[in-house]
Amino acid sequence: MQGLTKEEALSGRSRRAAWVAVALALAAVAVLAAACGGSEEETPAGQVPTTPGVIALRAGLNDPQDVNIAVLEFLPQSITVRTGTTVEWRFTGPEPHTVTFFPPGQQPPSPDQAEPFFAPTPPTGPYDGTALVNSGLQPLGPNPVTFQVTFTRAGEYNYVCVIHPGMTGKVTVTENAGQGDTQEQVTQRGDQELQQWLQEGRAAKQRLMSQQPRRTANPDGTTTWFVEMGITTEHTDVLAFAPAPATVRAGDRVTFVNDSGAPHTATFLGGRSAPSPDSPEVGQVVPGPSPQVLNAQSYFNTGLLPPNAPPGNAPPETARSFTFVVAQPGRYTYVCLLHVPSGMAGSIEAQ
Repeated sequence: MQGLTKEEALSGRSRRAAWVAVALALAAVAVLAAACGGSEEETPAGQVPTTPGVIALRAGLNDPQDVNIAVLEFLPQSITVRTGTTVEWRFTGPEPHTVTFFPPGQQPPSPDQAEPFFAPTPPTGPYDGTALVNSGLQPLGPNPVTFQVTFTRAGEYNYVCVIHPGMTGKVTVTENAGQGDTQEQVTQRGDQELQQWLQEGRAAKQRLMSQQPRRTANPDGTTTWFVEMGITTEHTDVLAFAPAPATVRAGDRVTFVNDSGAPHTATFLGGRSAPSPDSPEVGQVVPGPSPQVLNAQSYFNTGLLPPNAPPGNAPPETARSFTFVVAQPGRYTYVCLLHVPSGMAGSIEAQ
């Protein structure tokens, strides 16, 4: 047995620390213009290659109908191939992933120490499970990329995405000619799993977007409104803000609360371009701690608000929240700097 099982990969790992690694990972991704399209019948990863001796699968993807929904699974999670087969992973993005095989005796780093694995360690030849093989963080741009490993020894090879806890896969290599999966079987199984996770993510987004904004009345007659920052399910992340109320009154407060499993920012750009995710500005609280009084001309940033994780040991809501006072009428738009490629944005209308 090479690598870790799914349970081993999850045990003993701090989910909060894992999402710190996600923040670092996304800092390596260029800011892209988010776009979505496609149809129910479309294969999100494009045409699957039929090259003899190559079996292709997908390393996660964003919903082709809704870029806000990121599927955090290998599709399919498990495959069986003959010795000598080349396995190809497709990274379609924009949410990045790794395909990382650890050799016997080497454990994955704690997620907050995963940055060294953002650079690739490609195979130097056919892979037998005795060395580290790693795709690095992919994709780092708008175009899909691929990563290939050729397996020469029978056995089970477990691999992980180092930035997404629970995103694990397995390649079983056999010498039995009748046991290897065909490309058609792999594609079909991957599509079946994908439809389950898409339904899961879409249902979660519907719940997020249809909920009524939570609010509290303040002693001075104003209202504090609460905006949820995404939602996380077992197999997906919904990278969207819950809707702010249709309108707020000048003087009201808006509090962003991160109850999801990923870090986020709420950033008001004030007419400037979004900084690159690799900029130190992403993690900086600008111009200062909560609460802040908004205006339409200045740049405001919550910094990284930590996720509501791990279960039972998450930071308190005060550490996962940031409040803005909407002092003047106007329209105030905001983004999550980590998830601009996934279209995570919203607006506040003040009267």
